[in-house]
Amino acid sequence: MNPDSMSSRTARSSAFTLIELLVVIAIIAVLASMMLPALSKANEKARRTSCLNNLRQIAMFMQIYTDDNQDVFPAHRNNGLRDTGIRPNNWWGMTIMNRNGNLSTVPANSNTNLFRCPSMKGRRRDLGIEWEWQFDAHKVGYGYNAFFLGLHPYGRQSVQVFRRTITSEPWFRRTQVRKPSMNMVIGDTMPKPDGMWSSSLWWPSSGFGPGDTKEGVDPNRHVSGGNMVFNDMHAEFRESSRINPPSDPIRSRSDVNLEFWDPLQR
Repeated sequence: MNPDSMSSRTARSSAFTLIELLVVIAIIAVLASMMLPALSKANEKARRTSCLNNLRQIAMFMQIYTDDNQDVFPAHRNNGLRDTGIRPNNWWGMTIMNRNGNLSTVPANSNTNLFRCPSMKGRRRDLGIEWEWQFDAHKVGYGYNAFFLGLHPYGRQSVQVFRRTITSEPWFRRTQVRKPSMNMVIGDTMPKPDGMWSSSLWWPSSGFGPGDTKEGVDPNRHVSGGNMVFNDMHAEFRESSRINPPSDPIRSRSDVNLEFWDPLQR
């Protein structure tokens, strides 16, 4: 038998046919489609963990600030000013990161990346508003429990809930917090419907129901909920129903989840 003929038949028998190649490609595609959701979920979990770490570190800077300022929490905006005008570079994040009192610029060593959630990449669309992260009062994406802890520059405010009156004062001291492990300080946020003030969480209008102002913890930042940090500096992920009221308290008079916002545990 001709050796060349034998080697030619062997080569043909060991090669893939077109059908076999297509079957292999189809199997790989099916396996890849099964793996992608798990990979995406793992990536989001990693981003969520990184976000939690950001919040813990920001809470540490908040603690340092109160230690250096007679135990008083910073104003949520317009620190040191009496007016309520819009000043995007004068807000609580700038206050706690800037140790020299100059609120006009961001200092080079301010670690502003701590304020950028890793799930926020490029332009976003929330509440029908397109926006992109910036280290300012409107687009930072991390909000401060402002109504209860940093009401200034507003004066004393009250909200009627059932038969109780919930009041808040312009300045609040850390030593007044009754249960630090339950009192939220900072959480995931988005700009409000007017495209502004993502730096604030505002309990009286924090619901996410129809017609609500939506000034609570972002319910979808990390797929099914948001991250937050408490006054004992522990951070956790929660679904919206476990932190936000079902509707704006100022409209519904609901006190659901109030214990996680109110430092006096009323």
